[in-house]
Amino acid sequence: MFIANKPADPEIHEAAIRIARRCRWLIQACLREEEWGDADREFYLVIREELEQLPVSKGCANRTAAGERPGA
Repeated sequence: MFIANKPADPEIHEAAIRIARRCRWLIQACLREEEWGDADREFYLVIREELEQLPVSKGCANRTAAGERPGA
């Protein structure tokens, strides 16, 4: 379950920001400049939620299935 006020794993956070900005870039021409931040936030939340639900793989060996660091 996604909880917005729970800190994200730093790797997930960085990836979600990067992907959100790329997604916003695709629709940026349809948005007013003052809406860009709102789009980034909305994309970020959806992307972060999906990334945190991914199963742990070798590339993410330091994450648990819930997106938390072991022993944290």
